[in-house]
Amino acid sequence: MYPLLFSLLSGAALPFAFAPYNAYSLAFLSPAILLFIWLRAKPAQAALQGLFFGFGFFGVGTSWIYISIHHFGNAPIPLAIFITALFVGFLSLYLALHGYLFRCLFQNKPLAVQCLCLFPASWVLFEALRGWLFTGFPWLFLGYSQITTPLHALAPLFGVYGVSLAVTLISGAVVLLATPKKSLLLKGISVLIIIVIVSSGWILSDRTWTQVAGKPIKVSLVQGNIPQILKWHPEQLVNILNIYRKLTEKNWQSKLIIWPEAAIPTYPKNAKNYFQTMNQLAKQKKDYLIIGSPIYDQKTQKFYNGLNLIGAGKGQYLKRHLVPFGEYTPLKSTLGKLMKQLNIPMSDFSSGPKKQAALSINGYNIAAFICYEIAYSREVLQHVKDTQIIINISDDSWFGRSKALYQQAQMAQMRALETGRPILLSTNTGITGFINPLGRFTKLAPIDKRLVLNSKVTPMKDETPLMRWQYYPVIGLIILLLLIGIAWRKEPSHSN
Repeated sequence: MYPLLFSLLSGAALPFAFAPYNAYSLAFLSPAILLFIWLRAKPAQAALQGLFFGFGFFGVGTSWIYISIHHFGNAPIPLAIFITALFVGFLSLYLALHGYLFRCLFQNKPLAVQCLCLFPASWVLFEALRGWLFTGFPWLFLGYSQITTPLHALAPLFGVYGVSLAVTLISGAVVLLATPKKSLLLKGISVLIIIVIVSSGWILSDRTWTQVAGKPIKVSLVQGNIPQILKWHPEQLVNILNIYRKLTEKNWQSKLIIWPEAAIPTYPKNAKNYFQTMNQLAKQKKDYLIIGSPIYDQKTQKFYNGLNLIGAGKGQYLKRHLVPFGEYTPLKSTLGKLMKQLNIPMSDFSSGPKKQAALSINGYNIAAFICYEIAYSREVLQHVKDTQIIINISDDSWFGRSKALYQQAQMAQMRALETGRPILLSTNTGITGFINPLGRFTKLAPIDKRLVLNSKVTPMKDETPLMRWQYYPVIGLIILLLLIGIAWRKEPSHSN
């Protein structure tokens, strides 16, 4: 009973390691507690303990799902609770399977090998699995919790998965330090591992891996703050068009002006005169204007979530990685009726092409991502190689003022670190801000305020080590740790 309770509580504590709370030490302690419990469990027990840990972790960490389903998806409270619980339960299965396999395969291995090799390697493998399977949900990876610690400096070399590996190595070392009757040598090795990881971060903290590509350009991020409950009502369209036009007219001194995801909640053909007018105004000022809106392609006869670049340049981006149930319906023949009941607007999009031309602005290439596409590290790395700036437009008003806004912004900070590029976050209600190549916000807008955030952005060139190596070094290290663990014989009796 107590192991299940401690598993649940330690899992529930872990989300507080992430934004907006940033109690980063919990990222070391919560997995350490779970590992400590697993080491004394049989495979079936470890599976149940992992499930309870997951209930706590994802129940607290992704509770904002309820807001979008009930408040904006119009689902009755019982149905919203059921769907949220189903989602949390599904995510918890990853930890249940992790616990079962960890004990089933490795319970006879030496304690040090389990703590310092097998647990860290398997944790990151299951994070990667969760970020890929069924289109993936790469949320709340342990590496994100270290944005404010020295460990963030490992991201340009090894990415978020590498930082997660460093975190779990420290967790394993903590368990060894807390285990009585272990040799001073093992405890010394554990202390050394912690010192090496943390000091490596300290040494690299202010290291920049990319170079300035040219002169800074002035950018305006428009935060329209249109309430989600009103945004998709047809009678509100004229008012929304006027709001964005007025906010933009006061900021034509900026070279680039960015509106958020679905800023205009209709297809451009339905507001043709408006788009033509904004295009002409931007051309006259020799400015670039990016407008987020749904897009209909007459050639393919498909609907997309996208953005248009108008004014001094011309371009388009169609969102590649869609949100299941939010932007398209998996197993539509089975789940279509449920989606109709939820009545989520614009939930029948198609995915944009994998290869799309970068947006060109003032001689610089810009990589564009919409909403939670920024959460996919490997996908971002694929599309930023020949670009100098990253933009991420979003409409997080679907989640109210919940922690989801901060969690997504934290992931964008990690992408800036991994790529050595500045990132421009333009959202409907927040978080809107400028992130520098070191992953720090240089300017940030308050949430739920109608405003324009202005700043200068310096384009960056060259590649971080992660961009050159991708995740192969991390994969190699995980394989090495697993091979060491598998090859190691049963722990000798005198080691205790």
